[in-house]
Amino acid sequence: MLSTKAGVDPQLMLDILNHSAARSGLIAFKAPYVFEGNFETNFSTKWMHKDVGLALETGKELGVPLPLTALTQQVFQAALSSGYGDEDMCSTIKVLEALAGIEVRCRP
Repeated sequence: MLSTKAGVDPQLMLDILNHSAARSGLIAFKAPYVFEGNFETNFSTKWMHKDVGLALETGKELGVPLPLTALTQQVFQAALSSGYGDEDMCSTIKVLEALAGIEVRCRP
């Protein structure tokens, strides 16, 4: 979102990330769907929220602090509250886009 708001084409930013130490297989796979605005479910937001919650419960049981995981759960909660529970987990970007006032989409 930061690069898009700065005027960098999302596809160019993905290419830069894919050829750097920041490369992520998940981002490389999901980005084209986000760029198209396609949030058809591969793995739903509601199930990812549940799984993140299970990780937090395990951390609590083992005495392991997971502050960024807790923040991630809140983003998923915001997506659920916005009605994106049955959409793909990458629909959480719509919550962040609303906060930043920009959509990360590639125009054909």
